[in-house]
Parts: sequence; C-alpha cells; structure tokens
Amino acid sequence: MNELVATSLWIYGLAAVVSLVIAGVIKLIVLLLGRAERAPARSAAAPAVPAPAEAAGLSAQNLAVISAAVYAALGEQRILHIEPSRRGGGWAADGRHVHHTSHAPPTHPAKR
Repeated sequence: MNELVATSLWIYGLAAVVSLVIAGVIKLIVLLLGRAERAPARSAAAPAVPAPAEAAGLSAQNLAVISAAVYAALGEQRILHIEPSRRGGGWAADGRHVHHTSHAPPTHPAKR
C-alpha cells in the first residue's frame, strides 16, 4: 500500500511539473508573438492629426472640401429631417406586451 501511495504522488508531481513547463512555453510563445506584432507598428509613421477648425467657423473653401470628401465617401445622400430623437417606449412597450401575453393562459375555451 505504501508503494502505491508513493507512485501516485510521484505521478502527481510529474504531471504538475509537466503542466508548469507547458504553461511556461505557452506564455513565452504569447510574449514573442506580441512583440513580433508590435515591432512593425512602432516603425510606422504616426498619422497626421488635422488642426481643429477655428472657433469662428469654417471658411467656405474648407466647407466645400469637407462636403466633397463626404460626397466621395458616401455617394449622393439627402437629409430629409433633423431633430433630436425622442426616447419613446413604443417599440419596447409592444415587445413587453407580446412577451407577457405569450405566457398567459388562454382565456377562450379549448376547441375540440
């Protein structure tokens, strides 16, 4: 019996050591891959940050350039109406009503 306990503890210890070694190897691989991915990002030039618009507003030329860029990116768009969104609960209330009534027992007699 004593030999069985000693063998079990030896196998348990060996499994723990192997698990720690594998965890260390995985950690090393993750660190190396992380450094490999960050290296090209450091060498890339930082994008130029545009200067903020003047407080008095945009000049007509700047506004035309921005409008042309938006048109080129999005295509022809037409804004129909702009207003603050209302936080009405119409859709939410309808959804809750349907959900709650789906659990309700039928009020009509069962047809046979």
